[in-house]
Amino acid sequence: MVTALSSSLYAGESLFTNSAFDANATGWSWENWSAPGSTVAFDATQNATVSGGAPTSGSLKLVNAFTSVAGYQQAVYTVQLPAPQNFVGQIGTISFDVKVDATSIARADGDYGFLEVILRQGASWDWVTLPGLHLNGTDWQRVTFQVPKTGVDSIRAITVKLGENDFLGPVTLNVDNLAYSTSPDDVVVTGVDNGTVGVAPDGWSWENWSAPGVVTFDALDTHGRSTSGSVKMEDTFVNDPTGYQQSVYTYVLPGGQVDAAQEYSYVNLDVKVDSSSVPRGNGDYGYFEVILRNGTGWDWLSTDVGGGITGTRITNNVWQHITAKINPLANAVHRLTFKVGDGGLLGPITMNIDNISFTRNIAPPAPPTMGIKAAKGGLTLVTTSTDQYGRHNIYTADNPDDPAYVSFVGSAVPVSYSFTLNSYPDATAYPNFQTHIFLVPGAPGTESAPDYTEPTLAFMDIRAGAGGTGSATFRFKVNQPNGNDHLYGGGDPHTTVNSATVLGKWTLTVNGSIFTMTAPDGTVSAPVDIGADALAAFNDGGASPIRAYFGAQPNSGGNKGQSVQVGGIEIKKGSQVIVSDTFNGPELDLTKWTVNATAGGVLFVSPSDAGLIVTWTVPDTGFLLQTATTLSNPAWVNLDVTSATIGAMKQAVIARSALPPGNQVFIRMVKPATP
Repeated sequence: MVTALSSSLYAGESLFTNSAFDANATGWSWENWSAPGSTVAFDATQNATVSGGAPTSGSLKLVNAFTSVAGYQQAVYTVQLPAPQNFVGQIGTISFDVKVDATSIARADGDYGFLEVILRQGASWDWVTLPGLHLNGTDWQRVTFQVPKTGVDSIRAITVKLGENDFLGPVTLNVDNLAYSTSPDDVVVTGVDNGTVGVAPDGWSWENWSAPGVVTFDALDTHGRSTSGSVKMEDTFVNDPTGYQQSVYTYVLPGGQVDAAQEYSYVNLDVKVDSSSVPRGNGDYGYFEVILRNGTGWDWLSTDVGGGITGTRITNNVWQHITAKINPLANAVHRLTFKVGDGGLLGPITMNIDNISFTRNIAPPAPPTMGIKAAKGGLTLVTTSTDQYGRHNIYTADNPDDPAYVSFVGSAVPVSYSFTLNSYPDATAYPNFQTHIFLVPGAPGTESAPDYTEPTLAFMDIRAGAGGTGSATFRFKVNQPNGNDHLYGGGDPHTTVNSATVLGKWTLTVNGSIFTMTAPDGTVSAPVDIGADALAAFNDGGASPIRAYFGAQPNSGGNKGQSVQVGGIEIKKGSQVIVSDTFNGPELDLTKWTVNATAGGVLFVSPSDAGLIVTWTVPDTGFLLQTATTLSNPAWVNLDVTSATIGAMKQAVIARSALPPGNQVFIRMVKPATP
């Protein structure tokens, strides 16, 4: 029954017989048990235009003869298909244009009733009702109805129904361009239909921490429909050939939170760059990414457009279709975020987005696979952030009675900050993995990236080299909030020290305005004098508070989940020890340290109670960890653990005291049967 594609439609959509109502409304009838006096007819005076459609056309006119009475009324109309059709694996949605005639009488609530599409299934013509909507306004609008995956294998007819309580009088509808979506595994998120030009569509917003941008509804539609449009994102980038800029927009999923990793495999959309946009020097319009916002922490989960690549650079001004793989960690997605960013942007960029959908998982995701190892006692910094540049720190606890207790400003003796590393990721397998010491003046907030956010800081940047060697670079910036060009630019005095080993004690020493670094093998760097003016920026109006951060950062997607074990931290003024910790106690000493990382990024295991670390792949919806002491008639017991996300895995640390007694233990993951 599905015909060849019409010129008024687009790939993935198909009309059935006469559903564009170009000359008549043959086949449609009023169900005479519904609202008495209702009629169905062809209307040559009303037509919803579509690019490439018939030059003269009309629509289906449904006169719903409601009366002003309390209670429920409905008017129902049906078109019988010539033969039963199997929609399973064939049809994803049914959509059409609809217009409420201006002479219609609205209900007291302001709408014109609840519109539904019903598929008539099987020999008994059973009703398969698709999710409907209330009709508001009297302009043409596009409506879309999602077809279920099952129970639609013998569709005999399509029924359109308008119903509700407390109608106040007749309602007349015109219906046009009724079509099937022939992408059966796609679930529509939004077709960006029925907006007001220049006004932000419902659920869309610009993230005001990013470069200035405006998000509005635009009449430009992928398929040229007058009843639809797209989201316009106008990024007000400035001409900055050397710096980085980004503009970010977020959309609230209309259906609420979804377990995307379990239910879907891809997110899809159409995107077009307006020809008025200013390209970068190499001809593209920046790096475009689709991000899933997950859970109560609004985790930032990148999608994959292929080969582990998180985005694309658009190089032309035509509509193009983008399909991105769902992140396996995406178990509670409530928003989609769209980001345009890059270095070397030279001016404004305008993009339009249309036809956002998810693709259903055809088969259930693979169950988790597990790993297990002995836990190491002490402090480990683990790069758990979904952001490849996420910092994972602890910093010196603020002391209101002595805010300058770890400060080097005004000290009569040299002040040293030492960071001992007992393990480090291999430099060949995980290049540019970073550990660091940040010295930040003033009263920085709780952000984990003070090297970007705060205006002034000193920075010891430690990295591994080939064969277990290491190096550290001293960097600093003054009066550059929300930026880091000064840290990496060639104009600031930097110095580097090389070491025969990356493991051991790294020390940053400050004597007045002069900074030096000492490597684990004893090599001392050339001194850097930042000068009196820069030193004054660390003084914070004479109060001289300094916060010292010790942390790790992956610096690439492939480094996520890597970690370093910390052997100790020490801060000294001359020979006086101000702070010292070898992390051998029963728990992290919060009188000395504040945790400054995503969940699991600061992992402390009591050396006296170090048990096991269990890791597993995701998605893991519904799975539990259990233990038993034997595999012969085992008595499995649920393990009450808190997991952290480590790269593309999850991890739980199980204390020795939480394990069953005895000299052996078995651990499994199981998904209990649904009751």
